[in-house]
Amino acid sequence: MATTYKTPGVYVEEISKLPPSVAQVETAIPAFIGYTEKATNKIKGDLKGVPTRITSMLEYETYFGFAKPETTIGITINDTLVNGVTKRDLVVTQPVSREPFLMYYSLQMYFGNGGGPCYIVSVGRYGSDLDDSDTVVTSINDSDDFKDGLDEVAKVDEVTLILFPDATALSTASVFYGLYNDALAQCNKLQDRFTIIDTLSYDASSPTDTNIADLRKFISSDKPLVKYGAAYYPFLKTILNYRFDEKKIVVSHYSYDATAYETIDANVTAIESPGTGLPATIAELVDLTTTPGDIAGAVSDVLLQMYSAGGFDLGGTFASDDVKKTTFLGLVETLLGSLSDLDDFKTKLNTEAKAASKTISDENPTIAAGIDAALVAFNADFTGAGKIDEVYKNLQELYVKMQNADTSAKVKNLLNVNAVNFDLELKKLEDYTPLNTQTGIALTTDAFANVISNMAALIVEIRKVEGKDVNNGALNGRSLGAVKLEDDAAYNKILTAIGNLPLELPPSSAMAGVYARVDNNRGVWKAPANVSLNYVSELTVKVTNDIQDDLNVHTQGGKSINAIRAFTGKGILVWGARTLAGNDNEWRYISVRRFFNMVEESVKKATGVFVFEPNDANTWVKVKAMIDNFLNKQWKAGALAGPTPDKAFYVKVGLGETMTAQDILEGYMIIEIGMAAVRPAEFIVLKFSHKMQEA
Repeated sequence: MATTYKTPGVYVEEISKLPPSVAQVETAIPAFIGYTEKATNKIKGDLKGVPTRITSMLEYETYFGFAKPETTIGITINDTLVNGVTKRDLVVTQPVSREPFLMYYSLQMYFGNGGGPCYIVSVGRYGSDLDDSDTVVTSINDSDDFKDGLDEVAKVDEVTLILFPDATALSTASVFYGLYNDALAQCNKLQDRFTIIDTLSYDASSPTDTNIADLRKFISSDKPLVKYGAAYYPFLKTILNYRFDEKKIVVSHYSYDATAYETIDANVTAIESPGTGLPATIAELVDLTTTPGDIAGAVSDVLLQMYSAGGFDLGGTFASDDVKKTTFLGLVETLLGSLSDLDDFKTKLNTEAKAASKTISDENPTIAAGIDAALVAFNADFTGAGKIDEVYKNLQELYVKMQNADTSAKVKNLLNVNAVNFDLELKKLEDYTPLNTQTGIALTTDAFANVISNMAALIVEIRKVEGKDVNNGALNGRSLGAVKLEDDAAYNKILTAIGNLPLELPPSSAMAGVYARVDNNRGVWKAPANVSLNYVSELTVKVTNDIQDDLNVHTQGGKSINAIRAFTGKGILVWGARTLAGNDNEWRYISVRRFFNMVEESVKKATGVFVFEPNDANTWVKVKAMIDNFLNKQWKAGALAGPTPDKAFYVKVGLGETMTAQDILEGYMIIEIGMAAVRPAEFIVLKFSHKMQEA
């Protein structure tokens, strides 16, 4: 209705002739769904289950913390003294029981490969050891938490990619891929997002059997779903550094003189066969004495000293084919079964352990409780024959608990229980005068002198190791934190070795970064392939052409899996660009699916301003011009194929063209858009032939 003018004068009216414009939506905004150390914001409060937008690692660390520290990285130091020169061999191995929480490392890979803004959905906290056990997650056993996080992501319109970095900890293939089916269903429903899929695990010896077969078996075959996801293989060995807890990582440090070790072996043989006129084994000798506790106690102490000096881990196990260790274990078992002096040893051990526990109880009640528990276990297993493995295991546990308490003096006292009494027991043996006749075997003073001589030589060799008693001086069983205080050079070498360990991660987070990088540098219409990966040193599986043949083209179900490969002179490249709909001519390529997602969402948001506008030719012209302008820009950028815009796309809207009169009566404005999206040149074929000479 025209404005009614009542007062004489000049009036200005502005008439809008230009249509609104279509603003391109963001195309690479991933949602990372998984477990975090914490989830809190001083302003917003608890962030658990709340999709939170961040733009940097600093923000992630502020709101969600760091990776859970590893405690089982293997560290072994072997020192061998040959001709007066110490040769040190340092071996550092991957964590024996790796923490399953990968969110922190995955975000590092995402930002390192070009990622920008993203959403974090914390579905649980792994926290620290001091947190309330009711709220701390220690393992990943099912997909329920992930599904809850996925439901929250559905409420965030900006998200365009979905990832589950922690899901690879799930052990059941049906559960793992079932989670991705739920994500694909959400993508199909909302039509504005895409799922990046990892394989559950990998097997270097048979890379395409179990893992790939499981993916193709359990991922849905529904055509509307598979076009919204892409899978990548294999896992990546990255240059990222493990986070670790120095106080909980145990260093096994074995140190011995090679020559001295051979002498120890010789003395063991001499003790086992004391000489003419004596029983064949020490066990038989013990049975023939009137006071076996004295002699057996002395021999037991020596054997325990030798056991440590030989470079054997107190908590270790014996290989069935290790004759020396097996024989030695049998001797110690027999001796412990017949010793009366063990009660004295047990009493001393309990006294020292309880004193250590009491000393630190106020400072660290958790460690004190651990010492008490280990001592209870030790006492329960201290029954002699048949329990030697348990006895040594519990001794080792006590040893570790004491080290974690940083009570060095107490540790030494604990480990010296036998050594302190050795000289006294040896003196008893030297002064002991046995009966000269028992069961017809003569036990002479000279014979006992021979045994004493062998034992004395043995203990000399033990104490010659690095010029000190092994139980006092070696670092075996101490924490990395203790090594830091005692041997700075060894500590620095260990840190370097740990830093060289490759941290293995599933590829999805790195690929999310690649998507963002390619979108920003080229455009969403460019296939995210033939691009390098940052922070990757090598691959867990070397994918060859033969292996990729089956990965890339799946004739039965079309579920293509994109390979990541290493090429000489080029580095590690993404070498696949297919969706799971690998046999579908419309939605075979990731770039096509994601380009349509972008155009559909952009146009959808832009046409929202025309809701409830008159459904007539004036409105149709504006809508068509708006979309034409947007698609023309895409054509100029190279996203659409065709020599001219009319060959690259079309936009139709109007009565008799896309709508009937009935449609208009019912309030429908139907717009039809056709686009010739560019597709990647996946196979470049060069044909050569001989040309005949013409002149």
